[in-house]
Amino acid sequence: MADARPQAEEAQESFFRVTDNIPEESWYWLSLGSIVISAILKLTGKNHGALFVGQWAPTFLLFGLYHRLIHPSKR
Repeated sequence: MADARPQAEEAQESFFRVTDNIPEESWYWLSLGSIVISAILKLTGKNHGALFVGQWAPTFLLFGLYHRLIHPSKR
């Protein structure tokens, strides 16, 4: 269990190295875009694709919120 903390900190720093280059608003636009694409897929009868893409929205929102709450120095 002693190794878990350094690994978690390393994973978090790796996440922030990647996401620091992405503007915060991008996560929210990606979420909205996935909702729109999901609706278009649903209207065209591609139900499986619509469900798949529709599940991206909460993931993008969580990335944006996580980055804002855990790493507030980049505001």
